[in-house]
Amino acid sequence: MTCPRSVLFVALLGLAGCNYGFSGGGGLPSNLKAAYVPPIENRTSQFDLTDQFNALLVEAVRANLGMQLASAAEADAIITATLVGYDDRPLNFEAVQDEGAQVFERQVTIRAAVEIRDVQQNLVVWSSSSVSGQGDYRPATELDTAGKEMALESLVQKIVNGAQSQW
Repeated sequence: MTCPRSVLFVALLGLAGCNYGFSGGGGLPSNLKAAYVPPIENRTSQFDLTDQFNALLVEAVRANLGMQLASAAEADAIITATLVGYDDRPLNFEAVQDEGAQVFERQVTIRAAVEIRDVQQNLVVWSSSSVSGQGDYRPATELDTAGKEMALESLVQKIVNGAQSQW
């Protein structure tokens, strides 16, 4: 037979556990509600990356960081990004005598320098001089654009993760 007091005690403990929650951490400071993303600078030889990276970054600022887009004059934050590196290297290959190598898989790596600045406080809230994203593709069946797209998506996700992890 169970004691009524012990049942009541266990029930109260269960209810107390329902009040558990998280506070603080994650995301940018709450005063940053609107962002301006100036045109992306591209220091790589892959000029076709600029527009795609810009579009992905702008969408991530809105959808993933929860900020509205604004003009430079109305923004709480300015997010600048520069594409600083591009590599397309063999990842999986086999040496073929007298022919060099047969490449089965390649990896695209795209690097960017990013800064998120709080305009009112003139404070850098997050920055990285070399965030990188990777994307693999099979040259026999896919164009390098598949690797570029995956690398850009990975790069933007790492920017979002970095920005959110600082707060």
